[in-house]
Amino acid sequence: MPIIPAASYARISEKVATRDKVADQHDQNELHATARGYRIVARYTDDGISALGHKTRPGFERMLSDAETGAFAVIVATEEERLARNVEEKLELHAACEVAGVVWDTARDGYVDPATDSGEFMSTIRAAMGRIESKRKARRQRAASDARAADGLPTARPGYGYRREDGRDVIIEAEATAIREAARRVLGGDSLRGVAADFRVRGIPSPAGAAWQGATLRQLIRRPSLAGLRTHRGIVVGNFDAELHPAILDEDTHVRLEALLTDPSRAQGTGGRTPVHLLSGLAECGRCGGRMKRIPPWTPKPGQKSKAVKAAYACGNCHKVRRRQEPVDEFVTEVILRRLEQPDAAQLFSHGDEGGALAARDAIATIDARLATAADQFAEGVLTGDQLRRITERLRGDRQAHERTVADSMPARVPSGVVGPLARQTWAGLHIDSRRAVIDALALIIIEPSGSGRAFDPNLIRIEWRS
Repeated sequence: MPIIPAASYARISEKVATRDKVADQHDQNELHATARGYRIVARYTDDGISALGHKTRPGFERMLSDAETGAFAVIVATEEERLARNVEEKLELHAACEVAGVVWDTARDGYVDPATDSGEFMSTIRAAMGRIESKRKARRQRAASDARAADGLPTARPGYGYRREDGRDVIIEAEATAIREAARRVLGGDSLRGVAADFRVRGIPSPAGAAWQGATLRQLIRRPSLAGLRTHRGIVVGNFDAELHPAILDEDTHVRLEALLTDPSRAQGTGGRTPVHLLSGLAECGRCGGRMKRIPPWTPKPGQKSKAVKAAYACGNCHKVRRRQEPVDEFVTEVILRRLEQPDAAQLFSHGDEGGALAARDAIATIDARLATAADQFAEGVLTGDQLRRITERLRGDRQAHERTVADSMPARVPSGVVGPLARQTWAGLHIDSRRAVIDALALIIIEPSGSGRAFDPNLIRIEWRS
């Protein structure tokens, strides 16, 4: 009796760190295939894709494509629900398999030939029933999440920086160290993309195992739970019990990060490159006020009569002001360093408003208490979902305003050692993002139009110190 070639398909809704459930499904498929007289010739997997989601399934799509080539005659899975999450997908599976002459055989639901009326009928009914059960499961999970939120317990799986033991979240120190470093550096002036690039080079593990990106880092360090804040359905409703969920960041750090990363004046999603030059985008044109951009050097090809052009800063607005980059960078750096070496340099940076920050934090605590009360009343049935939504939207707006006050009242974050006798030594070791942040905090750099002559004139580089 010839052995029939078969494909093994596995899908799970959630990735589980403690056990490889995909491998479990493939192992079960191997046992079922052996018992049926099939030989597994290909494996297809979709990991972390739920039954109610709308994500594409690359493993599933590749399997259907291979089925059309005659790579196998049977699809093996643990149950039909693994193959298709809803009626629409089941119909797609039916159509592809019927054309290719492929059947499927699952350990729980048995053999189905989509070319027969009975096979199509029973399989479609099971898909509809599976869809209903998935919705019921989702409702039960939401209800359980509501109950945990009302009890002040974590409602989601522990995120990066934590693991869960006996219902309590425990800090993973190596990941927490990365979080604290990222927060400190971003508040100190480093760009998200710059920190992410550094983490990639150093091989620091990322939340999902993929390469660090600026967007990933931004999403991570904004999480309220890192500061011990309890959220439910995206809304802060109070503070965690520190024994159930200890904080990795203090609340002031979280507030400052939130204010910085949600600032409308901060460029978002432009897709541009991380600035790698000292004054590109920082210096202003003295003629029109536009931003000066860096123009790269240009070298003529052999045989061309044109002269080489050195890197320069040029106005991106009026295009009338242009200055060689190297002498401008050297001059501005020297002026900034001389100022940082002065005894009173620390006074140039904001020391904050402790009283204003304290009052704003008290207001935030009051709002959090009101949010927690509203959440309890919703869990007890005193408030409807619509009432809770209106209350939280209003209080959330007030909370964000007070968060901004706290952020504005905090002292400026500058790299340690950049002020005082070690300024030059510290400056030499700073990332370009931090250097730019220090310059931006201290002064406005204005490049004035030049007259006749090619010699660099430092008098045409105006430095206006910020008050």
